[in-house]
Amino acid sequence: MALSPEAEARYAIDYGMPREQISEEARQVYDQVRAEMAARQGEPPTITGPVIAARSSPEVRARILQMIKAANPKYAKPFELNRMASASFVGTGSWAEYGQVVLQMALLDTLLSVEELLSERRTDTEPE
Repeated sequence: MALSPEAEARYAIDYGMPREQISEEARQVYDQVRAEMAARQGEPPTITGPVIAARSSPEVRARILQMIKAANPKYAKPFELNRMASASFVGTGSWAEYGQVVLQMALLDTLLSVEELLSERRTDTEPE
């Protein structure tokens, strides 16, 4: 299945292929896209759609962690019962996936604790 000239040009740009390795039709598109990219160089990216806040509050992140634990108790076991799940009936049943989710939750929990400690320290050291 042959690529369209547009797809071929985009592929060449995305993967750093030399211009000489693509078809003549794709070279025209390649040149146009490269010219557009060069013209945009230095311009901030255009944001379309609703703007999402760069960071959520610690409270929101803690609530997300709690929602994951509540939605599937097997993810809560390492945190609340100090043990791993022994069987997986919901989801893919993949222990690698389970381990990844639990590890990511542990990282979030740790980062929330660090953020909380830093916030307390900042409050304690601020002059009144």
